[in-house]
Amino acid sequence: MFEQVEDYPVDPIMIGADYFAADPRKDKLNLTVGIYQDEHGQTPVLEAVKLAEQKLVETQTSKSYLALTGDADYCGMLGHEIMGDAFDNGWVSAQTAGGAVALRVMADLLAQMPKPLTVWLQTPTYGNYIPILTAAHARFAQVPYYDRLKAQITFDQMLDGLKAAQAGDVFLMQGVCHNPTGADMTVEQFDALLDLLEARGIVPWIDLAYLGFAQSWDADCAMARKIAGRFPECIVCITLSKSFGIYRDRAGALFVKTRAGDRDRMHRALSAIVRSGASHAPDHGPSVVRTILQDDSIKRLWLDDLDRMRARVAGVRQQIVETERTLLGTNQLAYIGKQSGMFSLLPLTDAQETALTRDHGIHVVKGGRVNVARLGADDITKLIIAISDVTSAK
Repeated sequence: MFEQVEDYPVDPIMIGADYFAADPRKDKLNLTVGIYQDEHGQTPVLEAVKLAEQKLVETQTSKSYLALTGDADYCGMLGHEIMGDAFDNGWVSAQTAGGAVALRVMADLLAQMPKPLTVWLQTPTYGNYIPILTAAHARFAQVPYYDRLKAQITFDQMLDGLKAAQAGDVFLMQGVCHNPTGADMTVEQFDALLDLLEARGIVPWIDLAYLGFAQSWDADCAMARKIAGRFPECIVCITLSKSFGIYRDRAGALFVKTRAGDRDRMHRALSAIVRSGASHAPDHGPSVVRTILQDDSIKRLWLDDLDRMRARVAGVRQQIVETERTLLGTNQLAYIGKQSGMFSLLPLTDAQETALTRDHGIHVVKGGRVNVARLGADDITKLIIAISDVTSAK
């Protein structure tokens, strides 16, 4: 029977990690998987997380199931943290196993709508969006967002592409620290995008994965707050893997703003979809987050660590720019210093990207995505020399 199983597309991020593991070279460099690393190449457990876990050990009284939509206190506290005063009883919330499950639950719901709609995507964008939407049998289309070789947002083309969207369609966008490009819209561009969405009756769907890695936790919530305060219907997904450093503990949430008469039906719909898929979400990671947010002293420790992580990533970006100027007297990578978050796209053709791995042992995600947070000082020099070599080769 199983000989009938067809080949499935593999996530380019995961396959990149496999290729790296198979590379026998000692001086290879892995810039694929999107996790934060400190200057020692470690992904530390934050002090605030340790304290919260200790507190849970001392105070937690049960490991019983929660509701299908999870811990209401966790969802409510997180909703207020992200959306501020715009978060009220008009929202339906669900605790999820990270952001991917939140995305999949929403994709399932949209795919099951009686009146077909289209989910519009930026391109390039997060590599798991299309597999999630495809698995859910949701209809989607794409609009241009970024030109890799020019290293700039194609904002006007994105707005032009969205003019083909119909009222009731959904636009899936990212918040700060855009993955994979590192290029975020300006405040003016974002406001113009919201004007277009509102005028055309398109429902905004924002995916948040890197809060705190652009300016600060609070400042990075601004996009979600604008959407939440302006639109009668909108969708917010979040993963807390990066912001709290709890990758394997799978803490996330889904928030859906509805009109008053639709709220109960939306809650039943999300509960049914959760039950048919992930069922009850894991609770350790979300309980850690809830504990941190409830305790002012632990929260201050967490925000301090988040500031340090953000500062390190920003510092690595500036080191890339300065090292290139010092070594080569060129500014090919100057755009990296103006971007935010862990990721950027290298301005390489497919052939140059292949040569980067083949000739220099530098592994990137297909399409040129690199995680700058994984670079140490020696790695930066190696990367810059390698990029110069592959881009100057005839």
